[in-house]
Amino acid sequence: MAIQTVALVGANGRLGPSILQALLDTGSLKVSVLTRASSKSTYPSSVNVLKTDDDLPYDQLVKALTGQDALILAFSGTQKDNSIKLANAAFEAGVTHIIPADFGSCDSSDPRSLDLVPLYVNKKDVRDHLVELSKKTRSEGGTTSWTSLISGHFFDYGLKSGLLSMDVEKCKARVFDDGNHNFSATTLATIGLATARILQKADDSRLKNRLVYIQSIRTTQNDLISTVEEITGKKYEVEKVSSDVFIKENKEHLDKDQGNPEVIEHLVTVEGLVNADWTNKGDAFVNDLLQLPKEDLKDLVTRALK
Repeated sequence: MAIQTVALVGANGRLGPSILQALLDTGSLKVSVLTRASSKSTYPSSVNVLKTDDDLPYDQLVKALTGQDALILAFSGTQKDNSIKLANAAFEAGVTHIIPADFGSCDSSDPRSLDLVPLYVNKKDVRDHLVELSKKTRSEGGTTSWTSLISGHFFDYGLKSGLLSMDVEKCKARVFDDGNHNFSATTLATIGLATARILQKADDSRLKNRLVYIQSIRTTQNDLISTVEEITGKKYEVEKVSSDVFIKENKEHLDKDQGNPEVIEHLVTVEGLVNADWTNKGDAFVNDLLQLPKEDLKDLVTRALK
């Protein structure tokens, strides 16, 4: 059955606005945003706003999600308990497809990433819960499927924020190893587009109950730096470091100070640059299936630096 109604949770986060816009751009989906009662956010008139008490009571979630075909979670992947509560409520409400908050720089199914960054263990736990949920049948009939979407680093956000290991204000870059590791990265807009198109193809066996991968670009640190230099006319000061040493040092810091956000970001940054080439994922790499645009590095950098 085609998805016609969708509820988005996390519409005001880093990724939420791009997903919301892509859903609206389909012209065929009836879009709702689920928010807490205390939220003061406003949305286009075509968006239906569903509110619950701030502590997200389960019965209120079920009521709010009744009548929705799909649920998208676009908040932080650290919110494991809320993700599981929302998934359970969605199942009870009759929601047929869930896209969890699995978007991110690293592969949350990769043992190495799971070991390095505890955040990804939360994402895996939610996905494991969805796997079990998808095996159940509601008393009145019907099941709930899921799709997890892995995008690599958010390209436009990452270039400006330092997540791509570049400081565009100071013209400095930290390069791991020889700088020639291929990595996949995706713009916020393309992540939104991919999310909407997954819903339009939710029954496709290549997407249903699977973790899939996308990219706007596959590049290297060296190519990225040279492209930024070409566009800006500024030369970058490059610090070369061993990725293994960098990971070891930051992992030791994290073991002593669990939850240190700076150290976690360092580990996410390096992992997303040296262990994030999605083109080797076989049919789980779904750029062509979703008909995502083929993008040019120079164009992406130009737009990101505007």
